[in-house]
Amino acid sequence: MLPNAEGKATEIPHTGRLDLCSINKLEALLGFPRDQIRYIATHAGAYYKPFPKKDRTRPFQKKFKPPKKRIIDNPTGVLKVLQKRVQRNLLRPILLPEYFCGGVKGRTLLDNVMMHLGTRVLVTMDIRSFFPSITNMHVYFVWRQLLNCSLRIAEILTKLTTFERHLPQGAPTSTTLANLVLYSLDAPIRSACNQRNVRYSTWVDDLAFSGDSAPEIIDVAVGALSSSGFAAPHKKQRIMGPGSRKVLNKVLMGRFPTVLPERMSQLRSGIHKLRTRRVSKHELKAYLRSLEGSMSQVASIDPRKGKKLRDQLATVFREYPHLDASASRAVKEPAALAIPVTGPGSGWAFTDRPDKSGRHPGK
Repeated sequence: MLPNAEGKATEIPHTGRLDLCSINKLEALLGFPRDQIRYIATHAGAYYKPFPKKDRTRPFQKKFKPPKKRIIDNPTGVLKVLQKRVQRNLLRPILLPEYFCGGVKGRTLLDNVMMHLGTRVLVTMDIRSFFPSITNMHVYFVWRQLLNCSLRIAEILTKLTTFERHLPQGAPTSTTLANLVLYSLDAPIRSACNQRNVRYSTWVDDLAFSGDSAPEIIDVAVGALSSSGFAAPHKKQRIMGPGSRKVLNKVLMGRFPTVLPERMSQLRSGIHKLRTRRVSKHELKAYLRSLEGSMSQVASIDPRKGKKLRDQLATVFREYPHLDASASRAVKEPAALAIPVTGPGSGWAFTDRPDKSGRHPGK
């Protein structure tokens, strides 16, 4: 059982409770003997090799943004093997509610967007420094109370999945645990949304609310987060009302999801800089990796626009032999960026515009 802000109790669906009380069962699930599991858990900190994350190379950006300092905790060796097994055998089978879209196998960014498509009012907010703000006590609560593990098992699993008293960046288990931590505290948010007929979804640390009464949820959400040690800064909150452009997870929401025009302009500018030799040879590989990653994101939203960008990039390599074509996935794998996308479970297939009735092909 899990206490909410009113002191009442909520419960994760039974399909999500592990009811794990036996060390024998833990040995079988992880494939390691208990002595080794305990040793690795006790000395887990020794298996981390933190490094600063490098910002993606984005020479096509018009505005300079100072780099953000972000440390990847980077679990290694046998600890990472154990974490992968914890994720695969303990956490992945948990059935999270459908409003959790980020970090859930089979759910996509478009599933998150589709939950709010067509709304008159959209509210978004970010949780500041979400992973570093999740403490070992939050994680212990998930294992012990939410998932119903014994004291001994919950302690071992907490040690295996935290680093220096916080949720580690780069661990295979961290995103699912972050979702479960959020579920453990968002009962007041869910209740307020149900009372006001507001739709609610999450994409890891991004929360979205849609409906005419969505702005009324802001104070409830901020209060629920604050009571558990998290913050949602005012500058990261956006209210998009009737008649205003609505953007969620960098996707423009109209009659159907599409790519932001300024995003397309940035990518065309990036291709143009390749054509005009404004990218140095030593930057080329990282530049292409960043450019093609962005193009893949475009293709996941609008396959036709993604294919058009890919074709433009391939043309540049054919016309300008000074570029190293072997560095480009668009040249080596012609279909690499043509990604037809269907939102799992949603029935939406974004391969064309809607017909006159407003329905998409595949609905």
